[in-house]
Amino acid sequence: MKRIVLAAALVAASAAGAFAQTAPVMLSSSIQSQIQTLVPGADLSNLTNAQYAQLVTLFSNSENLSAGSNPAGAVAAILGAQ
Repeated sequence: MKRIVLAAALVAASAAGAFAQTAPVMLSSSIQSQIQTLVPGADLSNLTNAQYAQLVTLFSNSENLSAGSNPAGAVAAILGAQ
């Protein structure tokens, strides 16, 4: 009986942890369209909090979006960390 209770507790804890890692809000439509322009077909449906923050930071600074900075590579690297 103890094993069943322990297993149920572990499942509940891991489910809560996975839920807590998803981004709380969607990216703005302007950032989403910029990402789709840079990386066509990019999956933005399951962003973690860290990925959300990195993408918002990337698009909040115009220097990061210059051609010499390779913004497409930066977006691909951030999304590749899923």
